Amino acid sequence: MKCLITTHVDVSTDPDHYVIYWEMSGDVSDEVLQECCNCLDCSFLDAGYVSSRKVNTIGPLELRILGKETFQKILKHYLGMEAVLNQFKTPRCVGSTNNKVLQILGDNVAKTYFSSAF
Repeated sequence: MKCLITTHVDVSTDPDHYVIYWEMSGDVSDEVLQECCNCLDCSFLDAGYVSSRKVNTIGPLELRILGKETFQKILKHYLGMEAVLNQFKTPRCVGSTNNKVLQILGDNVAKTYFSSAF
């Protein structure tokens, strides 16, 4: 299975939290995706992150599953801004000022999961 990924720090919530966007080539059950979300949250081994999650100064990690072709829409957006195709890389992290890409991501969310790991 192929999975395309990008991330975002959502500062519009209280507390702020990390969002991971996945576009997958196949279907996966809700139970497996919830477990993936929990595993992703637990994989941040930084002591500051773990303690912040435990006292809720960082909110639960959010996993957003995207519809098919979402990353193609992002690519088309960048090509429309005269990006060079063979030099384009999917952004690892989408900043809060990148409104158009955040809109594309937000418009294509099919499912959402929140970590219950802490």
